[in-house]
Amino acid sequence: MSFPKPSLFLFTRLIFGLILFGFGLALVVVGNFGVSPWEVFHQGISRRTPLSIGTTIICIGIIILFFLFLLKEPMGIGTVANVLVIGLVVDITLSIFGEITDLFPRVTATLFGPIIVALGSGFYIGTNLGPGPRDGLMTAFNRRGVAIWKARTVIEGSCVIVGLLLGGTIGWGTVWFLISVGPSVQFFLRRLQINGLTT
Repeated sequence: MSFPKPSLFLFTRLIFGLILFGFGLALVVVGNFGVSPWEVFHQGISRRTPLSIGTTIICIGIIILFFLFLLKEPMGIGTVANVLVIGLVVDITLSIFGEITDLFPRVTATLFGPIIVALGSGFYIGTNLGPGPRDGLMTAFNRRGVAIWKARTVIEGSCVIVGLLLGGTIGWGTVWFLISVGPSVQFFLRRLQINGLTT
């Protein structure tokens, strides 16, 4: 698989999308009504270690990159940027907002977080500069005969179970994230994709 040359236009779109993605993830964490499956895992690790959630996202992403490299999976500049940018944005956003106790802003953050994640996905996936490492992990399984839905279910299900054991949180926000982010990504990607990327 080849990726397009990362022009300034594509790179700007990529970074903008990743910033939105990280901001949306952080909003769900701020809402504290439950986070996405991967964030349950990241949150659980951060609660058991000195690492922040954002740093945990980066560290886990680097570990996955290593395995993708060993498996000779296609990676682009978007794959590496995904690892570095999203975690930083999550930490910065959480440091700005701090802990919110009022119900209305928490509900608002939880409701809009997945939509912003999806918008960011539309921008960064639409550049076709390389999948995020966690998506790459699913496609790696798929290339070895495992259906995408099975790979995603096993991987994200494992993240939830391990994350819960480590102290991560789930709730209605987790359910909302799961049912809203997929259709939202499809909606935005169809309008933001370039270079002939199909959905």
